[in-house]
Amino acid sequence: LMLLEEPLTAKTKKTFGLKSDPLMSLAVLFSALVHDVEHKGVSNRQLVLESDELAILYNDQSVAEQRSLAIAFRELMKP
Repeated sequence: LMLLEEPLTAKTKKTFGLKSDPLMSLAVLFSALVHDVEHKGVSNRQLVLESDELAILYNDQSVAEQRSLAIAFRELMKP
């Protein structure tokens, strides 16, 4: 257990540079928004066992995650 000499306040809280980097802030916000987009509510394993169209599309590898990323990149590429 690490004891702090002074309590963390708004003035002393560490943000690891997130607050001062707009691109990093966008990345964090966007990744939170697209996480599990179009998730079917079942595990990747279940999608693979059922030969779901997404499992076939993504070669049975991280099916739900790849779907979320595909949608994220599609949205980022829109003008």
